[in-house]
Amino acid sequence: MRGRPPKPTVLHSLHGTTEPSRHNKRLQYEPRPEGDLVEPPKALTPEQIEGWRYALDNAPAHLMKRLDRGMLAAWVIAEDRLYRANQAQAMLDARAQLPMLITSPAGLIVSPYEQIIDNSTKRMVRLAAELGFSPAARPRIKVEQVPDKQAEDDPWSMLRVIPGGAA
Repeated sequence: MRGRPPKPTVLHSLHGTTEPSRHNKRLQYEPRPEGDLVEPPKALTPEQIEGWRYALDNAPAHLMKRLDRGMLAAWVIAEDRLYRANQAQAMLDARAQLPMLITSPAGLIVSPYEQIIDNSTKRMVRLAAELGFSPAARPRIKVEQVPDKQAEDDPWSMLRVIPGGAA
């Protein structure tokens, strides 16, 4: 198969580009992830778990599913590496005359922490676009609203959708 791989139908619906005549046929064969993502993997450090909780607390409700665990874990680990490498580089810069450089037998070279910072930043940017964490990715995501059970039981709740109804 040549060309770009097809975009999942779920992404078309999230981005508002669904064409029923084309996408409904594929939709029946595409997997639909179940269950919201809540618990972090056991292998994460306490700092990474804090980053995990922060990401989930600030992501739109019901966006992250259990299937997204690996992607979010990769993002959290990259974020943690970025912060730790940045702190280590700052300590080196405080002692050095030339920031971001270290002396080696071959002479002055770029600090290895700079490469870790660069790689972690690139990884975070790629994953942020996939997870909807970047400003450019957010407008393309539409999260399905889960109806409030209490509102369903209220016979007056339908008046809220009428212009001029109670807010």
